[in-house]
Amino acid sequence: MAAPRANRHARAVKPAETSGGPFAAILGESAAAAAIRSFGARAASVDASVLLTGESGTGKGVLARAIHVASSRRRGPFVAVNCAGIPETLFESEFFGHTRGAFTGAQQAHRGLFEQANGGTLFLDEIGELPLPLQAKLLTALEDREFRRVGGEQPVRVDCRVIAATGVDLERAVENRRFRRDLYHRLLVLSFRLPALRERERDAELLAHAALASACGRYDRYIRGFSPAALGLIRTHPWPGNVRQLYHGVEAAVLAATGSVIELRDFPEAVLGRSAAPPDDERAALLEALRRARGNRTHAARALGIARNTLRARLRACGITQRDIDEAIADLTT
Repeated sequence: MAAPRANRHARAVKPAETSGGPFAAILGESAAAAAIRSFGARAASVDASVLLTGESGTGKGVLARAIHVASSRRRGPFVAVNCAGIPETLFESEFFGHTRGAFTGAQQAHRGLFEQANGGTLFLDEIGELPLPLQAKLLTALEDREFRRVGGEQPVRVDCRVIAATGVDLERAVENRRFRRDLYHRLLVLSFRLPALRERERDAELLAHAALASACGRYDRYIRGFSPAALGLIRTHPWPGNVRQLYHGVEAAVLAATGSVIELRDFPEAVLGRSAAPPDDERAALLEALRRARGNRTHAARALGIARNTLRARLRACGITQRDIDEAIADLTT
């Protein structure tokens, strides 16, 4: 995610995290974060097609933009398009443009995405969702760097770099004949899989502080940090939505917070992993569930309406040890 603007109400982000060129937007101190920045710098140094893969929310769009800004095409446009959001009937018009009067409603000429990206970078997000018939048309344009506008007769040549991204396993999609093999290899000049946040050891806390600074600046809030329990959640939560979910979760917590620090209860239910409203005393509720289940974590998690892994994370967040659980169970016999 992009580096936040400075805010006096939130923890200051280290200068090393916010300086250092376009790839400073890729925050993190883990080896995985360093690998992202290293690939980005290598991709920016050459003018070749790039394929970025990885789970949703890992920052593929952020890396694509950073590669563009660090490349020789930085003075040209960066045009981003979500391939999954373009109807098949509008594909040619959107990508290649159309002339005036080419079809009903075409009252003026339209420059397509390829023309708009001329001299710069065209970012094709969610390319794995593109229907097969459209993949063939895209491949032809990528190979020839030439096309005709809808309703046009003269070929239009463009010079743009293509960066594609997808959360789909394209190798499997090729095997299942849902993605063209020739298009896959055309995109696969430089490729990189962005790691999930759970693979980036120690980065979640740093990113959470950056998200806090950003949200405080956006909403003019005074929040100085996170409570120990909230930090425990940040460190141990699996974050299936990755960096995007972390940022949105912290933003929601900032809006919900009533004090000068983010508490565990301030996070949205989707993060806390429960279906009911959070109890007033998190620690007491967890211990009570374990006491009733006589220490059986599976039964306790079921009673709380959460997954066993989520229970484990919340026990760590609240600092609940096995000794605490044993003492709670002992109360049943006294």
